[in-house]
Amino acid sequence: MALKQQERLGLSAESDRVELGVKFVRTHNQYLERIDEAITRVLKPYETHPLYNPLNYSLRGGKRLRPLVCLLVNESLGTGEEDPFRAAVALELLHTVSLIHDDFIDKPELRRGVPPYYKEYGVESAFLVADFVLGLTLSISSSYGNRNVGEELARTAVEMSYGEEKERRLQAEGKPISWDEYIEVIKLKTASLFRASSYIGSILSSRPETADSLSRFGMKVGLAYQLKDDLADIEHPGELSSLLQLDGGLQKKEFFETEAKNNVDLALKEIEEIGNSESGGKLRRLLTDYF
Repeated sequence: MALKQQERLGLSAESDRVELGVKFVRTHNQYLERIDEAITRVLKPYETHPLYNPLNYSLRGGKRLRPLVCLLVNESLGTGEEDPFRAAVALELLHTVSLIHDDFIDKPELRRGVPPYYKEYGVESAFLVADFVLGLTLSISSSYGNRNVGEELARTAVEMSYGEEKERRLQAEGKPISWDEYIEVIKLKTASLFRASSYIGSILSSRPETADSLSRFGMKVGLAYQLKDDLADIEHPGELSSLLQLDGGLQKKEFFETEAKNNVDLALKEIEEIGNSESGGKLRRLLTDYF
């Protein structure tokens, strides 16, 4: 098995998760390889930059879900005049730098099987790499004739930082939180980037009039993703979900599973209009298989 595929799968995980990862890579590998090639093209002019290698360290092994959503949406609607791959790279860069900062806050031992960025390159570099990514994102945004690309990336970066800071404050307080408070945080810090992925894929397609419905699609996808992700550590101290108190004595695990499925079902309804092209089918399978 190729190294990139091993990194994407997380082979230390349980067997059913690995099997799901194998299916994911086999189904979408042609897109994943092209995304990685696009990342290489965007970063190549900065090979002498002191943060070039550190940033590549954190980019290594990602599943590329957000750029994948962007590209599948774009192809499903019909590709437009402007190349969506650079925007897809910007989405992955924003996601990556958010993980770098998450790790500094949460202090995990490993990220994708290796020490997190701040342990490998230091706390100061973990802050400075955000400036590097900001410059790269601005450069990508300015290369598009469609100014909505840059506006959506900017909006999303603001929302992600809002969500991260709100989560940090709630965790610092340590008080019980409501479902509405929990949902607000994950909408901002996670679902907003999936929304941006779908929106940008749409506005760069031949059917930009679908942007509103595709934005709703992306938001539901992001909510489903975070709900499923939080299931693994739902009562773990330090996780936002551990502060959540549900009304009526509802069980968190079952409630999260139900809500994740509901969001997937709602997301699928939002893309009924995209038709049954090969890329549209893969977009649907991404939700039903992976989320």
